Amino acid sequence: MEEIFFERIKKINPKIIDGLKEKNEFSFRVNRHKADLEVIDELKKEGYNPKPVEWNKYVYTLPIEDRKKIIKSLPYTQNKIYIQNLSSIIAANSLDVNEDDWVLDLAAAPGGKSLIFSEKAKKVSAVEPDKKRFFRMKRNFKEHGAKNIQTYNKDGRFVYKATGEMFDKVFLDAPCSSEAHIELEKGITWWNLKRVKRFSKLQKELLISAFECLKPGGEMIYATCTFSPEENEENIDFLLRRYENAKIVPVNLSIDNIQEGITSWEGKEFLDDVKHAIRILPKGAYSGFFFAKIKKI
Repeated sequence: MEEIFFERIKKINPKIIDGLKEKNEFSFRVNRHKADLEVIDELKKEGYNPKPVEWNKYVYTLPIEDRKKIIKSLPYTQNKIYIQNLSSIIAANSLDVNEDDWVLDLAAAPGGKSLIFSEKAKKVSAVEPDKKRFFRMKRNFKEHGAKNIQTYNKDGRFVYKATGEMFDKVFLDAPCSSEAHIELEKGITWWNLKRVKRFSKLQKELLISAFECLKPGGEMIYATCTFSPEENEENIDFLLRRYENAKIVPVNLSIDNIQEGITSWEGKEFLDDVKHAIRILPKGAYSGFFFAKIKKI
């Protein structure tokens, strides 16, 4: 399976292999429910030297060797900062949430993206089917001071049957084969093509639910932390073909480690609009990620 994995990755983009080996930074953001930029001065007093990212003044990086130490810092123990990958943060911020919006986070645990939405939106509904992850997520929201998040221990595939077109914005960071989290030095131990295909089927069911929950005129983002086109471009192609009122929206990111969606894969041809999806290549504090913004017209 290891040989198949590397063959597939090289066909998508050989730079991914180098990025998986290079993990020299991690990232965090200011929790605006409890703090503002003064928390950066607090970290500096404790000996840290956070580096701001260009695209958001509340997001910073640190060398990976500070990762274990920072959890003992006062800003962290007081929940003034939230450790979160840059790819997740930039994808969540790509959903244009405003103060009147009701946002659905359809596969929400551990809750980092819901917390981002809760800083901007009127209301957030966070759905998580796994009971243990659900209660950890609820505790996460409470500890970080988010009071406008409703939580539901439900299977996201069937939420639309209860809600209909209720939400202004929807975010679906779908369960996936998690290829971006493979540690190459430990070998390709748990990955296989059956896993990819199993998740692809689940993701399509979740995509249907997400789109059905969205109000006309609303926008949603579909995302994964994996590389396989079967879990990414193929699913966007599936949604666009199923719904005539689904339109992919181009997203402009001010980072250089990105690749547009691919429009053919192993004999399958996807709609040309799928190229407007974004694959974030692993680099520094960015893990591998894929997302596409969809509008219901």
